[in-house]
Amino acid sequence: MSTDLTSHQRELLSRVLQHGGVLASPFGHAGEDSLLPQVLDDIDDLEAKGLITVTRFQDSHDPQRIELTATGYTALGIE
Repeated sequence: MSTDLTSHQRELLSRVLQHGGVLASPFGHAGEDSLLPQVLDDIDDLEAKGLITVTRFQDSHDPQRIELTATGYTALGIE
């Protein structure tokens, strides 16, 4: 499978993988992370590509839980 991912997107997928394929509450204090806007864009892009599923907090667009899909595992070279 050929998936065009940035190094940051691969890093995010790898981080989810390191947590058993599910990353809950990915940001402790989101407002203090200067890279947060880019990370949120990466999450949206990875979700659009079908590599992750995202559960969001009810009162905001912020991700509460990120889970690798089968396609996400394949993109990381894990069959």
